[in-house]
Amino acid sequence: MKLRNKAATVAVAALAVGGSTLMASPAQADLVTLCSGHGGAVTLPTDLAVPAGESCYLDGTVVQGDVIVRQGANLHVVGGEIEGEVIVRKDGYFDASESSLGDRVVNRGSYGTYLEDSSAAAALRTVAVDGAANDGFAYVVDSSVRNINASTGTVYVSGSRVGGAVKAEGVEFADLYDSVVRGDLTVTAATSGGILCDSEVIGDATFTGGTGPIAVGAGEQEDFCSSVNYVDGDLTVSDVTGGAYVDNNIVGGDLVTSGNQPTAQVGDANRVRGEILTEEVALRALAAAVTEEFAEHEDGLQSEVEEARSETIDEAMEAGPAF
Repeated sequence: MKLRNKAATVAVAALAVGGSTLMASPAQADLVTLCSGHGGAVTLPTDLAVPAGESCYLDGTVVQGDVIVRQGANLHVVGGEIEGEVIVRKDGYFDASESSLGDRVVNRGSYGTYLEDSSAAAALRTVAVDGAANDGFAYVVDSSVRNINASTGTVYVSGSRVGGAVKAEGVEFADLYDSVVRGDLTVTAATSGGILCDSEVIGDATFTGGTGPIAVGAGEQEDFCSSVNYVDGDLTVSDVTGGAYVDNNIVGGDLVTSGNQPTAQVGDANRVRGEILTEEVALRALAAAVTEEFAEHEDGLQSEVEEARSETIDEAMEAGPAF
């Protein structure tokens, strides 16, 4: 799945500052540029903040400092660069397409973060905040990040590369499709489960607890996983109460399933170099309710991103030039 960039339809000529450059460097901690509206291909030698409740749309902008998306604010960056960190506060939305992020991105009770065709040199984190109206999402498509650490909301990674570990604890779901994780993958107590599909984990893959279904490979089925997973270390699925399905995986270490209710369904297409330590029944075709639940994960996020992106661009263009 890949969303079309609606920003591409906005004429660059409409950006009042397109093509100009502000010359000063480096960014100063006590200087902040406020963005409410739209801006073009300029270099800002300052931090940048989107005021509470406002929308900012930047096309080709370079920010040499940090970025704060304040409460209820929206920021959409296309073809830009942010050299510092990005903090997204309560109910804020951050969206980066074809952009470079030099430091971490942190959701603090935010509506969510969406990265498309972008790279982040540091971590993508989601942190629960008291009083926040949203759990937030970390949605990564055709992008690269150093690692992902989520303690709330949802995690969805597709066609992407994670340079280190992925850790999702107490989230709603954690789904990975056609991606590479160059570290451990750990999903703990996901209420709506998770899936590992057509992906590679250069470490251990561990799914523990939770009330939603867990599918690791789960066979080559129509409209589902089309290839195998490769797990360099151990693959463990334990104490899951929403259904566990394991098949079509190459495992460099041990394959372990235990304590799952109902008992995990394990197929015969797993290739395991280490030991097989399982409590299992034979894999049956995934029930329609299971595949529909995973499809709803993607569909729901796609709708949220399309709505938030469109709202951000419309409001920012209506507000006029930001600087």
